[in-house]
Amino acid sequence: MNAADQLRPSDRLPLDGVRVVDLTINVAGPFATLILGDLGATVLKVEPPKGDDARRLAPVHGSGSAYFFGINRNKRSVALDLREAEDRETLLAALESADVMVTNLRPGTLRDRGLDFDSLNDLYPHLIYADLSGYGNQGAEQERPGYDMVLQARAGLMSVNGDMASPPSRVGVSILDMGTGLWLALGVLAALRLRDLTGRGDRVSTSLLEVGASFMTYDFAAFQLTGELPQRRGSEHPAFAPYGAYRTLDGYVALGIGADRLFERLALALDRGAWVTDARFASNEARVANRAELRVLLEREFEQRTTSDVIEVLNKAEVPADVVADVDQVLVDPQLAELDAWVDVPIPQGAGSDKRQLRVPGSPLRFGQRRPPVREGPPELGSGSQALYDEIRTRRDAGGERNSVGVR
Repeated sequence: MNAADQLRPSDRLPLDGVRVVDLTINVAGPFATLILGDLGATVLKVEPPKGDDARRLAPVHGSGSAYFFGINRNKRSVALDLREAEDRETLLAALESADVMVTNLRPGTLRDRGLDFDSLNDLYPHLIYADLSGYGNQGAEQERPGYDMVLQARAGLMSVNGDMASPPSRVGVSILDMGTGLWLALGVLAALRLRDLTGRGDRVSTSLLEVGASFMTYDFAAFQLTGELPQRRGSEHPAFAPYGAYRTLDGYVALGIGADRLFERLALALDRGAWVTDARFASNEARVANRAELRVLLEREFEQRTTSDVIEVLNKAEVPADVVADVDQVLVDPQLAELDAWVDVPIPQGAGSDKRQLRVPGSPLRFGQRRPPVREGPPELGSGSQALYDEIRTRRDAGGERNSVGVR
């Protein structure tokens, strides 16, 4: 059974009836609206005439890309040039019936186009205005452009990522883009709830810099307690040992020991009970101080066994450990299959290719045991424009509002 089959026709998604106007490009903003769309919101993706920049991020397929297809399902695309007065009027008309507007345009650009919070709040007091940026929407640096890796550097993440033998490294996935999108979506949900209580919309804001700093909470606290700057640590953690990726006969195993009782289980599972009373390893604090010696001993044990053998032994002893999996292995992971975690997303046909859909993770949320389905695949640029114009005309004919709107 796939995820779509698990939702009966009578079931409603949590954001059914919520309308979102999405003025975002690239990754962070579209990831926020992906979450809202998966939860049932109607998302109108407003793209510039050349389309979202993410459509051109490698690898490209037809009118989109791996990035675009992965985070733009359950949306409808409208192409508008917001530098043009007529297209701004069309946007304002769309906002009349919207509950939420999400944007990652720079503050100055929004003010110049009359799309800042103060301007729109006067027109649409019911509207929830959600904005994200690289450096925040106030302060001397608010107009600076920012990408995930650049803000990973500024917020300190790169200073602790990688190992000391290599230059500072970004986290391998766009962790700040997606983390910021996730936080913004959470803020929108809270603002919708607040509107239920007050009857008015509100502004929700966050930035990659703020989210990046929040991810570094442990390191800030540890530095203030010890006076020692955190160092790059590979897959290890400064608070626990052993903790990290360890070489086996045919690969790597990830091992996480966060308590003395778990270390005892590990030692007994490897027939090394003497480690438990060894002064170097008898407590977590001692193991952290002697982590290098402990790593040598563990890899001496693991390098004689295959990864599957190590995992079998440690799982039997209830020691937190697992394989370091490659992407092709994750795609066929049996536990993810049991969780029905994947959704098939139809994508526009690419020239010279017969690929018509991608298998990607669906929403990580389930309601009951039901995961929100894919209602629509990633849109072709402007494919929803005519439907929007028709809707605005119908609404204007019925209510006679803002008749000056530039609807084609």
